[in-house]
Formats: sequence, structure tokens, C-alpha cells
Amino acid sequence: MPDLLPLRIASLIVVAWWLVQAVLLFAVATFVFDVIHAVLHVFAGSRFRLLRWLASLHQSHHDFFDTDLRFHDDQIRSNLIKHVVPEYLTQMSVSAAGLLVFDVAPVVLVMGLLTVLFIGMLWLRGKDANHVAFETLPAPRGGLWVDNAYHALHHVYPPTYISSYFRVFDLLFGTGCRLRGRRVALTGASGAFGEPMRKLLTAAGARVTPLTFGRDYSYDDYSRLDDVLQETDILVLCHGAKGEQAMQANCDSFVAIIERFRSLTRERRFPVEVWAVGSEIEFHPTFGVAALRPYLESKRAFARHARGYWRDRTFVYRHIVPAAFRSRMGPGLMSGQTAARTALFFIRRGFRYVPVTYTGIALLNYFKFLLLPGPPRLVERRPAPAAAPSAEECARS
Repeated sequence: MPDLLPLRIASLIVVAWWLVQAVLLFAVATFVFDVIHAVLHVFAGSRFRLLRWLASLHQSHHDFFDTDLRFHDDQIRSNLIKHVVPEYLTQMSVSAAGLLVFDVAPVVLVMGLLTVLFIGMLWLRGKDANHVAFETLPAPRGGLWVDNAYHALHHVYPPTYISSYFRVFDLLFGTGCRLRGRRVALTGASGAFGEPMRKLLTAAGARVTPLTFGRDYSYDDYSRLDDVLQETDILVLCHGAKGEQAMQANCDSFVAIIERFRSLTRERRFPVEVWAVGSEIEFHPTFGVAALRPYLESKRAFARHARGYWRDRTFVYRHIVPAAFRSRMGPGLMSGQTAARTALFFIRRGFRYVPVTYTGIALLNYFKFLLLPGPPRLVERRPAPAAAPSAEECARS
């Protein structure tokens, strides 16, 4: 028996290696189809009839399962012939080409798996687990795997959310968040971070409405926001302050506006989004600077709320964690424009925790963020005067 142990270990290593190859091949085969998928969406707007005809093959899939997440049974046959069969043949062709690189066993395994999935799709007439007629669409789960909520977003907002099984395509090409045509409400729009973010979102085709402290809301009255919030798809919170107003500006107002937004959009079929600017001080200390203590406490208090929002599947919450950047609140090694561009780069790739860092601290903070407990009980505070924003009120947290 002892002589068989090395043989068994070697066999396990071979099997493990085959499984690694199979996962890689499956990812490559599905990625190639994702590329074709994206190209077909581009072809839909071509001036060439042949390219538009090719795009119509994939359009049959969207005609079958539309932007309202409703099935059209009269399109079942068209969807199977023009979309499901070509998808299967594409993936099988790529898998067969894998014989040039991979061992035979993992190639056969992947081709067998794809065939099983294809037969299942035919049996279900296109209504598989990835195509669900949600009455209320939940926010997709995080991670690299595409769940049915994530794929449903592709049908709601084509041609974004392209990835079919793994989110590799969306990560590479920035198609993991829809911006064009969406209505954005943004606080701190005149600040070092908020102003370039407003310009970037506008350039991406979003319709941005700035929300100004003192005019649209104050710390004791958020009701003036209601008309805008109830028509908003994405709420972006970029305001903030240091000093005595830190807790009100960086935590209490964030929570109050988010909760108001959630209440006003509770009946939406498709999930709204909230992007909120945190800080690397969620992780590191004040380094002996006593004046930073209120700022640290306010940011860490909101981070606990943010962790709860991040888990919530009734809306999409994105937590932006920047290193220090140049603003009216202090110096930094990057500009607010660079911070905004970096944040949007990650957001367009589907990131919900968004590290904007040159120090690496935001990356370390991710693990702390995952382990944060529930939000603290808010303490009643005396409202700040609503006449005008303080000099410290700005678009940076």
C-alpha cells in the first residue's frame, strides 16, 4: 500500500491540472462569444446592410426577452435558431481549437458541459436560469460570476453588461455599468472631486442634476430633494467637511439622503444606484493630528452604514475610497480630476468597492470593510444653520 501513495498523489495532481485547464478553456470559449456578442451590438448601428443583418441574429434574442424582462413566446423558435445555436457552435469551435493547447480530457469535459447546457436551453425553450422574468429586479451579486440579475441588466440596458458567464469582458472593456441616458443627482458638484465627476458623467451621456447645500438641502431639511430624487437613477454623494460639521456632513447627511432616496424609489422595477465617497482614513489613524479626529470618526461611522448598504440587494451601492487629493480641504498627491477619472474607470467595470489609491491603503481597507459590523445608532445633533454652506463644505470626503 505505501508504494501506491506516490501514484495516487500524482493522479490527483493530474486531475487537478485537468480541472484548471477546463476552467480556463470554458472561460476562453465563453469570452470569445462575449466578444462576438459585443460586436453584433455595434453592427446594429452600421450603415452596411450585411452587418445589420448579422446584428439581427442577436436582436432575435432581445426580441424574445425584452427590455421589460418579458418573454415573447412567438419569438422562441427565432431565438433558438438565430441565437442559441450560433452561441453553441461558436463555443464548441473555440473548445475544439483548445486541443492545440490543452490536454484532450479537459477539452472533452468542456465540450460535454457546453453540450449539456445547450440541450438544457433547448429543453427549456430559452427560458433557462439566466433568463428570469423578474417582477422586481434585485441588484446583482458581486464577484466574477454572472448571475441572472446581472444578465437581466444586459436586457434592460443593452449594449452594456455583456459578459455571459464570467465578467471578464466587462472588466476589460468597461461595459459593467450603464451611464448613457440615466438620470444622476450629484452633491458637491462644485468641488475638487464632484466637478470633474459631473463633467465625466455628462460626457458619458448621463443627465446630471447638481444638488447644492443650502439651496437644495440643509442638515435639518432634506425634503427639498424629493422632486429630484424620485426621478433619479444614480445618486452620487461627493460632499463633505472637516471640523465641527464633519459628522453631519460626512455621515448623517449621507445616510439621510440615501434613506430618502431609497424610500422614494422603493417601487422601481430595476435597481437604482448610490455612489458615496469615503476615505482611506477609514483604515489609518490620524497620526497624532488632533484636528483630524472628528473627520476620522465621521468617515468610520458612515463606513459602517456603507457596509450594510453594500450587502443590500434592493439597490446597487458603490463605496469610493480615495487617497488624499488636492482640494479646499487639504493637499494631496493627485488632483480631484485624477481621482474622479480613476473612480469612474473602476465603476464602469462593475466595481462596487472602488479603490482610488496611490498608497495602497484603500486596497487594505477592503478587507476591513468586509468585516465591519452593522451601523451605529445615530446620535441626535443640533442642526447646522441652513443659510449657506461653510467654507469647508466641498466635494471631497
